[in-house]
Order: sequence, then C-alpha cells, then structure tokens
Amino acid sequence: MVGPAMARIRLALVLLAFTAFAQQKEDRQFKEAGVCARCHVISVVEWGMSAHQRAGTGCISCHGASLGHVEDERNNVKPGRMPRSEKIAALCLGCHTKTKTKTDCQKCHHFHALVDPRKPAVAAAETERPRPAVVKPARAHPPRANVEVAGVAFDLVLVPGGEAEIGSERFPRTKPVHTVKVAPFYLGKFEVTQAQWKALRGETFSEADRGPAEQVSWEDAQAFVSKLNDRVPGGGFRLPAEAEWECAARSAGKLGLSAMLGGVWEWCSSLDRAYPYDASDGREDAAAPGMRILRGGGEADSPLWVDVSARHAERPARRLRWNGLRIARSIP
Repeated sequence: MVGPAMARIRLALVLLAFTAFAQQKEDRQFKEAGVCARCHVISVVEWGMSAHQRAGTGCISCHGASLGHVEDERNNVKPGRMPRSEKIAALCLGCHTKTKTKTDCQKCHHFHALVDPRKPAVAAAETERPRPAVVKPARAHPPRANVEVAGVAFDLVLVPGGEAEIGSERFPRTKPVHTVKVAPFYLGKFEVTQAQWKALRGETFSEADRGPAEQVSWEDAQAFVSKLNDRVPGGGFRLPAEAEWECAARSAGKLGLSAMLGGVWEWCSSLDRAYPYDASDGREDAAAPGMRILRGGGEADSPLWVDVSARHAERPARRLRWNGLRIARSIP
C-alpha cells in the first residue's frame, strides 16, 4: 500500500515529466517557427496549437521570406505579404477545399491557429488531421533559349523566378524594401545591340554598328519586340517588368547576365508607380498613359545611379541617347 508521502512523490514526478514534455514541445514549436519566434511569440503559440504545424504550413507559407524583416531589429521592414479579411479566406481555401463557407473564416477561426473559439483549444486542434502534402515536381526549363533572326543571334538566359526582396532604403523612390514573387522567364544575356536592331528594324545608329542600341523610346522598344514576335515561332518576347528586372539584376553574376548596370538605361514594361510593386494595380497595362520605368543606369551616369535598385522614368515617346533595352521572353 502506497503511503501519502510516496503518492506525493509520484505526483511530483508525473508533473515534472509532463512539464518537461510540454517544454520540449514548446521549444520545438519555436525552433520550427524560426526567427519569427523572436518577436511574434503569441502568434507562434497559436500556430503551434493547430494542424498548420503538423502539415508543414509555416510563417513563410503565408507571409513570404521577408529576409529584410528579420535583419532589422527595429522592424522597419515588414513581411512581403500581410493577408487580411478576404485574402485570408483565399489562402485557407488552398487547403480546405471542402468547407461550405468561402469567406470570413476569421469570424470563427484564428487566422494562425484555425481554432474555433467555441471549443476548447486543445480539443479543436486534435480534431483536425493534417492533409497529406501534394508535391508537384518542378518543371525543368532549359537554362538558355537562343534564337536567330536574319542571321543575328539573340542569347537568352533563364531567370528561375521565386520570391525575392526588391527595393532599397537608399533612395526615397525605392522604399520600402518588400517581397515580390516572380515567375520563371528568359532575359537577354546582353542588351539589344545595334546589329540586332538593324536586322529587325533596318535602322542604324552609327557606321560601326557596334555596341547597344541607343536613342530608343519605350514605343520603339515595344515595336521591336512586336517585330521579333512576328519573326520567331511561339513569340513570347516582351520588355521585362520592373520587378523581374531587379530580381534578375540582383543575381546577374550567378545567372551569367552581362552589363545589367552601367551600359544604357534599359526600358521596362512598367508604368512609373510607387513601391511596393504590385503587378495587379494597373502598372503593367501597356495601353495606359504615363511615364515608363528605366533601370540599370548609363555609362555616363554618376555611381549614385548605377545601382541595382535605382529607378528612373521617362516619357514613352522620348528618344534619348542613353536609353536602350534588354528583351525578356515568357515561358509558355
């Protein structure tokens, strides 16, 4: 027969073991949450109560990588995505396809934990079983996509895409630093040359026919890619969007891209709009009026402008000696 003293000892041991187990679980949650757990303690606890953790859905899944955010202890740089209201429901429906309610999930569920406030938290978390992850194999794209028109070659390099931080605190127009998601695409290894321009447009810039095409307006550049699409089966040629250009420029050396900085200013497809970049806000409308963005700086510019984040805009019909282009091509 166990005496009162022994019973108390056993109870203490059980409580100690349970506390150690709970501490290990909590430590594991914070470790899996990564650097986000340094500040967002309550959010990590809520997330750890849910099936999100078991299903492998973490902070980055909803908020993006946001590398700049964790480097700045004052939190001056915010996450790339901050889903609110109906955008939360859109994220939830990516996994919870059988739910009857398609909007306002947060009326009943916390957007980190999916815990129903009308039920005990632990019980609610235990009733949800993680969905098996469906991993789609990444589509392989050739690292190069070269084409030839009128005896002149166009050398294109694959930009693999993904999430990246763009912007800078250096210039007022490049703030804030933020996360963008870019689909894979091809980008010219070199700026469009005078020889390439002559082959398609029949126009010359100098007797030597060397160096990048210059004195090119945005409208001229659009006409050039249109002509190229007419000559090459499958087409898909275009100017790069501003976010695509910067993502590529930040990895230019790794990708093998040449003279992304300091050759001629390179036209982008984007209208001159404030950051953060949002492709859905109308800035990629080719028919819309307004100034168009140039990137990369020119060889005659001061070092201040030869910066991967520097943004400049010009009227689309204006031809200036230091403006040229680099072509992009969409992946079908």
